[in-house]
Amino acid sequence: MSEGSSLLGGKGQEPTYEQKLLKSCVAEFIGTFYLVATIALSAGNAGNSPLAPVAIGFSLMVGIFALGHVSGAHFNPAVTLGVWIRGKIDPIGAGFYVLTQLVAAFLAAGIMKPVCEDAGYTSGYPAVNSAQDVNQGTALVVEFFYTFLLMTVILNTATTKATANNSFYGLAIGTTVTVGAYSCGAISGGAFNPAVGTALPAVHGVGKDIWVYWIGPIFGAAAASGVFFVTSDANEFD
Repeated sequence: MSEGSSLLGGKGQEPTYEQKLLKSCVAEFIGTFYLVATIALSAGNAGNSPLAPVAIGFSLMVGIFALGHVSGAHFNPAVTLGVWIRGKIDPIGAGFYVLTQLVAAFLAAGIMKPVCEDAGYTSGYPAVNSAQDVNQGTALVVEFFYTFLLMTVILNTATTKATANNSFYGLAIGTTVTVGAYSCGAISGGAFNPAVGTALPAVHGVGKDIWVYWIGPIFGAAAASGVFFVTSDANEFD
């Protein structure tokens, strides 16, 4: 290894694609880990505070502000899909992002489960509200529409020339998740994120609703990306 070089790129050197991807995956891991950890801790049985959606939205917001300049701060496979459709990430990068997000989510869920149990309550995880006889199809609908909203906000505040270098995108995105969690939490659990909707239920051995948190968010994000192409000016795609 030459003097001044490193795995992450040396001083004054232009990082390679692999180095940039590694840095991005580290950022995606950190952001996803803390997002999932916050959900587990704040939305658990004994910690089921009415302010849990605020904590979750703020966790996403601060992660975006801290790490958005490194990776784009997706922290969500559905968001990565939407950004790929938008053309802001290549397929290889998108694949590594999703893998990193899932690993981080499972690690956070696995660590926080015993932490919550030691504190005397069950860690939180999204689930279709069977106590109110909510149908999985109904949960799928709200996961679709609020992921559509989330992806629309992301694309229009964080990926356009018109809003380039703005200082509000993290707040806008985090607030959207808070809005969705308050609106849909009692219906679908308000995940809007396949990593969240897979890892947290899985560590509790609950898998019957996981498909809802993949199909709804994936199609919601894809639909929002399609609408973005229709509603945006042509110069956004130069």
